[in-house]
Amino acid sequence: MLRKMGGFLLLMVIFVLVACGNNATEDVSSDKTEIRFAYWGGDFDQTRMETIKAAFEEQNDSIEVELVNVPGDEYGQHLLTRFASGDVYDIVQLAENSYYFATRGVLEDLTPWAEEDDDFDLDDFYEVGIEAYSHNDRLYGLPLRLGTVMMFYNKDLLDQHGLDYPDEHSTWEEIIEMAEVITNPSEGVFGMNPLGGWWASTSQFTRSHGVRMLSEDFTEFQLDSPEGIDVIEKMRYLVNDLNIAPNDSQIPEGIDLWTSGRQGFLIDGPWHILSSRANIEDFEWDMTSAPTMPGVTDTAPTFSNAFHIANASDNKDAAWEVIKFWTGVEGQEILASEHAETPSRRSVAESDAYLEIGDMGPENFASTLEAVEGAFPPEASLMWSEINEEVQNRLSRIINLEEPVDVEMKALRKDIEPLLEEQERLLESFE
Repeated sequence: MLRKMGGFLLLMVIFVLVACGNNATEDVSSDKTEIRFAYWGGDFDQTRMETIKAAFEEQNDSIEVELVNVPGDEYGQHLLTRFASGDVYDIVQLAENSYYFATRGVLEDLTPWAEEDDDFDLDDFYEVGIEAYSHNDRLYGLPLRLGTVMMFYNKDLLDQHGLDYPDEHSTWEEIIEMAEVITNPSEGVFGMNPLGGWWASTSQFTRSHGVRMLSEDFTEFQLDSPEGIDVIEKMRYLVNDLNIAPNDSQIPEGIDLWTSGRQGFLIDGPWHILSSRANIEDFEWDMTSAPTMPGVTDTAPTFSNAFHIANASDNKDAAWEVIKFWTGVEGQEILASEHAETPSRRSVAESDAYLEIGDMGPENFASTLEAVEGAFPPEASLMWSEINEEVQNRLSRIINLEEPVDVEMKALRKDIEPLLEEQERLLESFE
């Protein structure tokens, strides 16, 4: 870990030099301004991006957009290298690591661009989407889409056991009771999906129980508070004692418990809308907001990504026009036509362009809007990746290896404290 931090500090110094000097080059051989736009994504994402690009270039003949789809597992390191070398993309897509890059001074502050453009309405965006990409009260990225953890449910399994369908008011205790009825490990059927497997699952479970991983200013570790210990113990209990959520060893290789009809509830991201439509044939399903505890308003974290302008770009005016179109009504209506992840503009999300799904299902598709209203931005600290890696490693030991909760949480604090100290040193060096 310390070796990784040392490499980070070297890159940080290079970043500061790049942020202060502009080495980007402009294409003078053409009347068109070329905007290089880096993103990651699969087939759905690539098709969407190419469709928006075609619509943009049809209306803007002086700007040409070069889309560069970088593999997701290489994306972060690829950007680090490009920023350090000075050969930057004009626009970069970022998600939870937006703050990481913003603090290094390599991203353009979009606040004046948004405030001074009379054709741009920032108030139309969902507040949680803007909050996720605002750092120190300055805006650095604009999201095209929002999503949050939803609860998908197998209607056939619920019907078989005479259970009512859940709704946006369902509590964790109600879902747990139904999951107990559904679960039949001998037949490979479980009430719900695995717990603690990745950051969003952990964040949804803990925050919906009123427990944060970090303090609001990201300076203190809070998951090992007495309340946090109780929540982690509950997570362990549901998997290892009640057995309503499988551990790693209980999931057959190559089998998707949800799409194969062996899981009552799936509490996960909105991409399951498209995949469920495509892959589920043998049972009826629907969706609603993720469960919470009574009196807790934080339902689930948002999933999104946003478009940022590189501070070293020579073509900021053109890059702003590109971002403005991509996240504007026309760009978002292209996203809305997929009827899956929620557009980040209310005017589009609440329109028929998004909500009118015909007979494709699910019946309760509009619950995506209610879920976004109750969502919160991820706890994306400067050491986001490192902290989440340590948390997930310890939770895996608790859930899959059945290590004692108190022992692992004490060890987790020892893992996290050096990361928070390193975060403090980095922030001081950027001031």
